[in-house]
Amino acid sequence: MDCSDVEKKWGEFLEAQGTDIADQIFANLQETAHLFDTQDGTHAKWSPDGLLGLLLVFDYDEAEHLMAAFYAGMEGVDDAQEVFGVWVTALMGIVRECLENRSV
Repeated sequence: MDCSDVEKKWGEFLEAQGTDIADQIFANLQETAHLFDTQDGTHAKWSPDGLLGLLLVFDYDEAEHLMAAFYAGMEGVDDAQEVFGVWVTALMGIVRECLENRSV
């Protein structure tokens, strides 16, 4: 089967079933827009009602180190303030991306 045969068969398939499949995918995305999965790589998305959800995933050590940096920074430890600031900057980068690429 050459490339033109594949393209023809693909076109026929899309004509016959493409709209149904697209509708099913869209419905599934709408139904699950409020859900996050720690394994799927999706850590920020807009819900159908216009709310931005962010999923933060840490193992125990990461969470503990982040909290330690936060509290040490609050006590005036410059290195800790910098570490926490770098983390917050990355988080704000995610929020900025979401705001700039929001699909309305």
